[in-house]
Amino acid sequence: MTGRAASGRDAHLQKLIAALRGNLEKCAADPDVDPVHDLRTGTRRVQAMVEAMLRERKDAALEEAAERWLDLLKKLRRAAAPVRDLDVHRKLLRKLMKYGSDHAGAGQIVKTGSGAVTAPVPDVIEAPATELPVSAVEKQADDLDAWLHHARQHRAAALRKKAAKWLPKFDEEAAALHAAMGASRSPRRRAQSAAVVALEAFARLAHEMPHLNAENLHDFRKGAKKARYIAESAEGDAHAQAVGKALKELQDEIGDWHDWLVLAEEAQAALDKHGGELMAVLADERDRHFVLAMKTVQRLRGKLLGEFLAVTQRKRRGRP
Repeated sequence: MTGRAASGRDAHLQKLIAALRGNLEKCAADPDVDPVHDLRTGTRRVQAMVEAMLRERKDAALEEAAERWLDLLKKLRRAAAPVRDLDVHRKLLRKLMKYGSDHAGAGQIVKTGSGAVTAPVPDVIEAPATELPVSAVEKQADDLDAWLHHARQHRAAALRKKAAKWLPKFDEEAAALHAAMGASRSPRRRAQSAAVVALEAFARLAHEMPHLNAENLHDFRKGAKKARYIAESAEGDAHAQAVGKALKELQDEIGDWHDWLVLAEEAQAALDKHGGELMAVLADERDRHFVLAMKTVQRLRGKLLGEFLAVTQRKRRGRP
């Protein structure tokens, strides 16, 4: 069990590293939407697997190689993250302007059959929906999109240069990590299933961050994402996949809120006093998605911690 589990994770890690290397090479040539997304996500997946491996193996040489590797992954992720965020925010803005919103609230735009944008007037008895000038909202959205596009070009150019520079370093550190893994001792304890490792990681996260708010919710999401990637590493394990699915739902809901939050901040920076109507829409979406995210976290955190306790009790009783 120990040998199979450890070797399976090592093989999965090498597969992830190879895919990450391919996306780094693509970004060095042309940091398009897909390779940038896969580069950013790939660094998280690899980091999660390396950190899980280090918890099972105590080896000084492996820890040293892993530390250098994780430092490089952080640099890659920091270079790719702003480009990916801008891609997501532009897509979000276009979707909002094309379809409007499925939520009618204060300051909220709604697409009518004729394509007009309306905004319900709050706290006025029997007041009809007041139509905003479509050109004003769309002009603000166009201006914001142009600002995001320009920022994306600047960030992508920087990523392209860094990706080309880091390719030799990537190969060097990947080879060093692979050699250290091959020379490291076997895990001192029986390797646990990916589902158990993921649940333990989530339980630690929940213990470290018991009270969530707008200030720490995004950091909670990043921790949950690591646990999710560990669970998803066991492709044939139904339990692990179920854990990963729950973690993904939690992560996605928080991610939606955070995207609206940052897009609203970008609108403020880009439009300042000239984007009042659009910024009211974005603020409403931000607040609505925060409520949804907190509800989802509350529901799934209870579910996942309950499952963690059940697994812990089974382990104490000596059951698989």
